[in-house]
Amino acid sequence: MAGSYVTLPALLDELQAAEEAGAEALGLWIATCDDRRLRGGLRVIRARDQAHARLARRRLAAIGGGPIQSAPRQVQSLCGVLAAPDVSNRSKLAILLSRFPARADDVLPDVVAGLDDDETRALLEVVHDDDRASLRWLREAGEERPADAAADATVDLVTFLDVFRAAETASADVFGAWRDACALPGLRGGLDTIAEREATHAALLQERLTELGGAVRVAADPIVVADAIERFGAPAESDEQKLGAVAARYPDDATATTPVTRVLGALANDGETQEMLRLIAAGEAATFAWLRSYHRAITAPPREVSLRVLDGGR
Repeated sequence: MAGSYVTLPALLDELQAAEEAGAEALGLWIATCDDRRLRGGLRVIRARDQAHARLARRRLAAIGGGPIQSAPRQVQSLCGVLAAPDVSNRSKLAILLSRFPARADDVLPDVVAGLDDDETRALLEVVHDDDRASLRWLREAGEERPADAAADATVDLVTFLDVFRAAETASADVFGAWRDACALPGLRGGLDTIAEREATHAALLQERLTELGGAVRVAADPIVVADAIERFGAPAESDEQKLGAVAARYPDDATATTPVTRVLGALANDGETQEMLRLIAAGEAATFAWLRSYHRAITAPPREVSLRVLDGGR
């Protein structure tokens, strides 16, 4: 597809069909997967694919189109392989990764980079960040992983999942309010994907919490959440100011991921939850990395000014 002309509705239609089929294929694999660590990661990737399909359909409707395509034939055949109980997990992993040779996933596809619709391009850029994280995890799934750092103390996993779920739920609401008030099309597209990502994390955490015998008990401070929604959902404060506030609070990946990575070492006996949290943490890092990058892009001096400075002011 890269390098050829594809209309925006066709691109979004193809995406929604492929992501929906990919989620179905992964669901079939999960149902027969006896490797708990692998199953944990696959659950996150499947939920992301479902979220991407929703985003594509929503954006397609916003530009006046509707889904037409069904799953590509090669994806339909992939479903059959991944559902087969007599095919090993290692073989399924190899077959899935063979669809992404030469690490082409590391580069934003030309057809996306060349879009003249800022909102859709940014939406798909953040979707691509999810895909890169998912493929990185899948490539590492068959390799020996370094041991996680030991947890500082025994982790009350059920409480941790509930607190994390509450935070992600609130975060989805705040990002959604910001998206609705956002004046910059490119930023709005990214925020749409980020809000969907946070809601997906919250749903995954609640699902795992329930499986482990827990119940939803924790709620984020309603006053804090309301204040955040009011601030980020208000057009009176510029998007540049809001981005600056986020960049100051999350200046690097570790700030966003440390609360999660700190507990991974305590989950050696629960590989499913451990890998779910590992991939969710990667999503959190991607969220704030994208927002910091966008902030730098809109606040950086023009290139010619930068070149004059580098050239000694001449």
